[in-house]
Amino acid sequence: MKKAIIGLICLMLATGTVVGCGSKKTEPEESQKNTAEKVDKSEKEQAESETKEEDKKTEETNQETGKETDTNGNKTSEEEGSKTAENMSEDLTMKVLKEQAGTYDYTSLEELNPEQGTRIAVVVKNTKTGFWKNVKKGMDDAVEDLNEKMGYKGEDKIKISFEGPGNETDVESQINIIDAVLSENPSILCLAAIDMESCEPQVEEATLNGIPVVVLDSGVQSEQVNAVCATDNYAAGVEAAKKMAEALGEKGQVAIMAHVETSESSQKRVAGFTDEMKNHPEIEIVNVSYENEETSMSELAEAVLKLYPEVKGYYCTNEIATNNVLDIVNTSDKEVKVIGFDSGEKQIKAVKDGVELGMFAQNPYGMGYATIVAGMRADLGLENDAFINTGYQWIDSTSIELPEYKNYLYK
Repeated sequence: MKKAIIGLICLMLATGTVVGCGSKKTEPEESQKNTAEKVDKSEKEQAESETKEEDKKTEETNQETGKETDTNGNKTSEEEGSKTAENMSEDLTMKVLKEQAGTYDYTSLEELNPEQGTRIAVVVKNTKTGFWKNVKKGMDDAVEDLNEKMGYKGEDKIKISFEGPGNETDVESQINIIDAVLSENPSILCLAAIDMESCEPQVEEATLNGIPVVVLDSGVQSEQVNAVCATDNYAAGVEAAKKMAEALGEKGQVAIMAHVETSESSQKRVAGFTDEMKNHPEIEIVNVSYENEETSMSELAEAVLKLYPEVKGYYCTNEIATNNVLDIVNTSDKEVKVIGFDSGEKQIKAVKDGVELGMFAQNPYGMGYATIVAGMRADLGLENDAFINTGYQWIDSTSIELPEYKNYLYK
């Protein structure tokens, strides 16, 4: 049965029904998803079990230490071992953020004097992957630092909610979540959109109600957005193409595995890669597959390697795409150079083992911290840069053990 499915996918790939290729060059975004892969039942049960166990341990710890939690179970008081602005000041992730973000310092709270009880609503693409967990960590630390600065305690504290759908392809669920949080009239909305065209009505509603909107990771098509806090995805895509061309000796076939096509981050990463490959004429991009609800990325990757047996390189646009391709490459008898985005645990091992050539690690902690700072600035009537560049790092086997890159790894 599996062979029949793969055969059907190969036919679809060959006829172009699941193939796309970005070609239009775009500038680094001035206004702008982690993907949830389709996993089998056992993986879902394992993930749910781990999440429940982790939540249980967190609740027990909070009860023992007397720490408060908000309605979503997020810590809202001082967290032991937290990365605050002070103890992160010498960390490379925060240094890069301070130097590259833009005109203003998004690591500084100096100008921020928010009102007590300010409520920040955050809606992202997914809440379970390493990338989004690190985004949340940065946000929680920024809120904690603000509460400490202002001396807010108890009900006076600034509070944050952090929500997202269970599947990054589930646009409808994300829209419903946004509608629900807006009905509670938060002070600030921070949004990472699955579909860049789907959230415009919600952004307009927020603006009409005086709720500033700061976008992170992936943009939306709306002029009402106050600021976009993200990686320069196009530039990273360009650099990925150069790394791939060098690894392949400037010739050969490559394929691309991308997360949801409606995500701006996906579009930019593909566009940067494909545009740069035009400067390497002996390298052919034979296929671009996008994450979708009908076919898993592992099935797509398996079909691509069957249909194009001469593929020597695979470029992947996020952690889930990379993990799926790595699984298929590892079980094949092919030698394929894999370059990925993000730096989850499976990728870290793959880079150390030499299976993954390297990865473009984003700065999720800095992205989370800067998004809260930008949101607060907007709420207080202070200016923000239209695009807040949080930076990225190329990490391979020669640099993955270096201490300065430790906080770029999504652990």
